[in-house]
Amino acid sequence: MQDPIKRETARLALGLAAVDVIACLVFWFLKKLDYTVPLGLLFGTAVAVLNFWLLGRTVRRAMNKDSGQKATVQGSYALRMLMIGAAVALGALLPFFNVFAVIVPIVAMTPVILILQAIDKKKA
Repeated sequence: MQDPIKRETARLALGLAAVDVIACLVFWFLKKLDYTVPLGLLFGTAVAVLNFWLLGRTVRRAMNKDSGQKATVQGSYALRMLMIGAAVALGALLPFFNVFAVIVPIVAMTPVILILQAIDKKKA
């Protein structure tokens, strides 16, 4: 059986790829699509997927500990939020990223997870 963290991370990545395609279409419709948009979307998607994977790893590690679970999860949360903040800052500072495109997949992560959960419930 495949590792559930890897499986769910791959599902999230596919969902975010769909969001990226939709975002490109929206930027194209608004006549704002240039090379910075797909680069920003890819960067934001990579950060969102890494964030989710790190969350899964942290929860697994905390569940296997006898004590200190709260500190483990809190420390991971702080580092993951710092990573997201740094990614958005890079998106704003570097000329080859569109900052809005960087933010889209990071913000879309929660709705994608909720949609995937709804699909799973419908299958069951």
